[in-house]
Amino acid sequence: MRIQLLSSLLFLLPASVLLAQEEGSVAFKVGTVLTMDGQEFSPGTVIVEHGRITAVGGGDLEIPFDVLLKEYPDATLFPGFSEAHTSSGLDRANENVPIAPFLNVKDSIDPVSFYFEDELRNGTTAIGVIPGNNCVIGGLGRVVAPAGMTVEAMTLDDAMGMKVAIGPKSGWSRSAQLAEMREAIGTLHKDLVRKGQDLLHKGKVIVDKEKADEADDEPEDDGDMWDLTGGFVRYGEDFPGKELISEEDVDVTQRGLVRLLNGEERLWLWCPTSTDVFHGRHWAEELGLLDQVVFVVTPSAWKAADILKSSGRPVALTGGLWHVENDPITWEEVRTFVPTILHEAGIPFSIASDKSRMGPDKLGYQAAVCVREGIPRATALAAVTTVPALLWGMEDRSGALKVGADGNFVLMDGDPLDIGAKVLQVWLRGVKAYDRESDERLQRMLEGRSR
Repeated sequence: MRIQLLSSLLFLLPASVLLAQEEGSVAFKVGTVLTMDGQEFSPGTVIVEHGRITAVGGGDLEIPFDVLLKEYPDATLFPGFSEAHTSSGLDRANENVPIAPFLNVKDSIDPVSFYFEDELRNGTTAIGVIPGNNCVIGGLGRVVAPAGMTVEAMTLDDAMGMKVAIGPKSGWSRSAQLAEMREAIGTLHKDLVRKGQDLLHKGKVIVDKEKADEADDEPEDDGDMWDLTGGFVRYGEDFPGKELISEEDVDVTQRGLVRLLNGEERLWLWCPTSTDVFHGRHWAEELGLLDQVVFVVTPSAWKAADILKSSGRPVALTGGLWHVENDPITWEEVRTFVPTILHEAGIPFSIASDKSRMGPDKLGYQAAVCVREGIPRATALAAVTTVPALLWGMEDRSGALKVGADGNFVLMDGDPLDIGAKVLQVWLRGVKAYDRESDERLQRMLEGRSR
């Protein structure tokens, strides 16, 4: 009987190993592990169980018996690249209405977009997708992985924050942009004051108390009572009835703006020029939102580096790495490498890919250019790994290989900043999402090139 039982267990062992893999439990022994958390192991080992990293160490790290082991002695394993801020992958970057705090990219992300396929092929494991900059208030973004059949399956975090643009919309002046923003906030305030007065006049205090007394007798809470609880509006000065306003009392098109002004949402503030940085900081300080701000800038904002530094807030650099202008006297071209300015000022910054050009369309290339221009390697790698995670508020889960983080990482046949290095595999939550050997589109392209 015991022999028969033992035989049965041995027969079932391969199935249990496969099940562990399906549940996101796998261990890798590789030539080099770049943790992006201040450590490097050569050789190295990473263990992922049920989609989360449970151990990172050297080649002698003990592997649990029920975790599938994979060995790539010549490969480099690192967390993968992170695109901090983009509107790619949406069916359209912006809506026509300038004030749209009710929008959410969840409704606009296209999971089968070639953009996500390309990013997976390039070794990107996390992307911050948010409405574009041609707006005033553009709606909510979310952090996604570049793989999954649905937006829910792709989502790593749905609380990326909200886009607000200080830089003017196409065809607008800066004064018109700021006036539209002030009008939206002013209109919201008037509506809230009116709602507070209505609630007082209707005696909602008594009604709420009766409902609360009745709720005490109920065995279960249906989950909706919090939406009916007063105190939803917490920003700004007090006014009669303010404490009575619940989320359900606020028009659905205005709730997102209330959450933003409450300081509940991260504020991605589009400030493409140094003048915009000045106005953006003043606007955020005036509303008490500076602590929530991520400045989204272009290279032309480098002249406001002192303002950015004193704000104490991080920066997402988009639109390239250089600022190019002509000297007003000699008319000679002057090129400023903006990451150097930000690094020397001690400002945490991320860099972005440029999909309009080959080479810069890859985050690894952009980081390698930073190293070439004198940025320390650790800082350049951080700009495409750990800093984006910091901007998203996901530093405990993304951007670095450490215990408790998501099991998202990339295997490469060389250094991540070597333009000749190839992405071999991409793993998301401990499950293989990409394999170069089975990439049919890439293989067809390579076969065509060889002929």
